[in-house]
Amino acid sequence: MHGIQSIGPPPERHADRVVGAMLRQLAQTRAHLLPAIYRAFDTSSDGTPRAQRKMEARIKQAGALVTKLYPGKRGRYVLKFVDCTGWDQVRDAEITIDDLDTIPEKPWIAYHLNTITSVGGGRHECKANGGPFLFVTHHALSRLAQRENARTAGDLLIAAESIMAVTAAVAKERGWDNLLAAPERGWRVPVTKDGDLVVVLKRHEKRKALVAATLFKPGSLTI
Repeated sequence: MHGIQSIGPPPERHADRVVGAMLRQLAQTRAHLLPAIYRAFDTSSDGTPRAQRKMEARIKQAGALVTKLYPGKRGRYVLKFVDCTGWDQVRDAEITIDDLDTIPEKPWIAYHLNTITSVGGGRHECKANGGPFLFVTHHALSRLAQRENARTAGDLLIAAESIMAVTAAVAKERGWDNLLAAPERGWRVPVTKDGDLVVVLKRHEKRKALVAATLFKPGSLTI
């Protein structure tokens, strides 16, 4: 992925501008990937477990970040996958291909969990549903870019996935409903193994989702 370049970690006074440029570029790129993922699904066979595994691999190659297949015979299976997009927090809406001329200055990243359920009975006769489960704010991403030396939009996406990964791990451990009962101050969750970086996860005001509001080092308010 080509990127907005910065020499070394973005200094704090420039981080918001640099990260904003990275995020606008990322939003443009990711807007094209969900259609590609579903094209991979539509053009794949899915009648046998072997064919379903090949379909899963094509969906991963098309841009899904995480996939999980529950295969079955005679076209019965469940496929879950996570993808991410840019998010316009003012409109509270995903940034799609139709929105590329109006990307906000400081977009967020949204991680979506999608489920494709097939009960068999014919090729691609299935139900698909999904929605965002985690939002990472521009502010959190700016702090993360400084901490992780993110120089390109690709670097930033990789760094942001660490927040998604720990959120998924905590949700698996505590249960998603318990995680959504976050106190007003939010859940404090270590992002790094040594615990020197913590993300604050708050409940989204309108959606059944969490918001990574900021990051900090223990003992300080900021990175």
